[in-house]
Amino acid sequence: DAIIMNPPYIRQEKIDDLKEYGITKVNLRRNKLFSCLPGNANIYMYFIIKAISLLKKNGELIVIFPSSWIKAKNGERFKEHITSKCTVEKEIHVTGEIFEKDALVEVVVLKLVKGKHEFSCTDEYLEMKNGNLIKRNSGNESIDFGFDTEFIELANIRRGLTTGYNEMFINPSQIGEYSHRNIFNIISTPKSIDGYSTKNAKLDKILIIENDSIDKEIQDYINHYKLLIVENGKPKTLFNKIMKDERWYTLKKIDSKGIIFSYFVRNDMKFVLNETDYLVRDNFYIIYPKIDKLLLFALLNNYYTYLQLELSGKKYGAGLLKIQRYDIENLLFPTINELAETDVITLKELSKRIIEGEQKSLIEEITRIISKYSFVPFEEVIDKYRHEIKHRLE
Repeated sequence: DAIIMNPPYIRQEKIDDLKEYGITKVNLRRNKLFSCLPGNANIYMYFIIKAISLLKKNGELIVIFPSSWIKAKNGERFKEHITSKCTVEKEIHVTGEIFEKDALVEVVVLKLVKGKHEFSCTDEYLEMKNGNLIKRNSGNESIDFGFDTEFIELANIRRGLTTGYNEMFINPSQIGEYSHRNIFNIISTPKSIDGYSTKNAKLDKILIIENDSIDKEIQDYINHYKLLIVENGKPKTLFNKIMKDERWYTLKKIDSKGIIFSYFVRNDMKFVLNETDYLVRDNFYIIYPKIDKLLLFALLNNYYTYLQLELSGKKYGAGLLKIQRYDIENLLFPTINELAETDVITLKELSKRIIEGEQKSLIEEITRIISKYSFVPFEEVIDKYRHEIKHRLE
């Protein structure tokens, strides 16, 4: 008649860590019940599909789970299945200091009733602040700037390099010479970047092993950590690779040249040009321009873009804002072909000056040029952005 649940949140690449319980992605995919789910579904989706199958007609399911599926591409088929089997009676979005400090996730509470019903969904928005739930009037606001060019037309995006075991791969102290051919420079944190270029960034070192051509010092280092992983049984992903006798210690370099963006924001946002050979870690997004890099740099570093991200990002305690990949992919920009040639030249010149370290006030000059192509005036977008920043940091 009713199910209330808080299903586990386990990303698709971690599902096989449950093998000892008989749960693997292969086993789940063999079940016809889950054929509606994409291959990269989080395990909470499997739990919800299973729960719906157990409900009687008119039975109710109340479930709390991450809200990222609402915008993410892998949530489309999931949503289609839910609405084909049930009617959503209530949708409650909760942001803020919901869980422990390190559990940064916005959640949604759904009340589903099995079968097709006439009632419409009621939306509610709550924020957890200082231990109290505060009602908000609506979810993240959106503003029509009059832009119609989508991000995908201008660039591609991916996450930086993931090691799976930073203690072993980042700044490997037991390896003598940093000039070793398996040691590379990497930017690990936005705090190491001064300004809008990575040229003078403070660097960490990363161990990259792409094949078996390694010397004794590296082999001894690998064996040392192999013993630790087997003894402790974690990190689970590497432990499982060792048990399968896979080449668990290999990492592949990724192309990190482009425009990088740290997806955790406290104060000001900034997109940074990385034209060096430095790798970047997975707390950055890497944006690969399809148009002139200096023009894209200007289209990203202005208050129209910053405000879009400020409104769409997820707000947490201590003024923290988290920007998801889809928040960037959902950005809108002026139509490139409609930009005056003189404006394009000026935008590129302003980008150069910012990258070379001139004053941050040049961001306002870029914004003023972009304002010519927007429904929203320059002063209004500046005021709105500053208001949103102030509200978040308070």
